[in-house]
Amino acid sequence: IPLSFKGLAMENKISIGISSCLLGHKVRFDSGHKQNSYINNTLSEYFDFVPFCPEVDIGLGIPREAIRLVLVDEQVHCVGSKTADLDVTQQLKESAKQQHHWHQNLSGYILKKDSPSCGMERVRLYKGNMPDRIGVGIYARELMGKFPHLPVEEEGRLGDAVLRENFIQRVYVYSRWKKMCEVGITAGELQKFHAAHKYIYMSHDQLLVKEL
Repeated sequence: IPLSFKGLAMENKISIGISSCLLGHKVRFDSGHKQNSYINNTLSEYFDFVPFCPEVDIGLGIPREAIRLVLVDEQVHCVGSKTADLDVTQQLKESAKQQHHWHQNLSGYILKKDSPSCGMERVRLYKGNMPDRIGVGIYARELMGKFPHLPVEEEGRLGDAVLRENFIQRVYVYSRWKKMCEVGITAGELQKFHAAHKYIYMSHDQLLVKEL
C-alpha cells in the first residue's frame, strides 16, 4: 500500500465492488477461482469488498461452457465458445442494471481482466476466428457507462505501482466526495474539499488549479 495511505485502515472501510473469483470464490467456468494475494492480504485491510459474478447471476452453471465476445453485424455479442446460439449479451446487460442500487454505494470496483463479462479493456473480441484485444466486458461496460466517475481497475494492472497508487488515491477522494454530497454541498464545504486535495490537483494540472 502506498506510504501516503498507511494508517488509514483504522477508518471505516470503504466499500469496493469486486469480481467474486478474485476473492477465491469458485465461480469460474472451470469451477476454479483467480484469488489475488495482494487484494486479499493487503487491500482487504482498507476496503470492504462486495463480491459479484454476473455470469453466475444470470444462471450460467458451475462449471459451464466458456463465453466470449464476438462481432456480429457490427454489434458486440457475448456467446458460447462452442454453442454459437448461446447468446447471453442481454442477460448480462440486465444483470448489471439490476445491481445499480448497490453500485451507487460503492467508491470503486476491481474487475477480472480478460473476462468477456467483467473485463475493463483489451478483452478478446472475435471477428470470425481472429480475435483482437479491443473488447470490453458486457457487465463492465454497463457499469462504467452508468457510473463514469467511479474508480475502476483490473486486478492485473494493480501490479503496476503507479496504476495501483492512482487507483487507491481515486477511491479515497471519490469516497470523500460522496460523503460530502450526502451531507449537502455548500460553498464552505466545497472550499474545504478543494483545499484538502489541492496538491493532488496540482500534480495533474497547475494551470487548471489556478482557474479553479
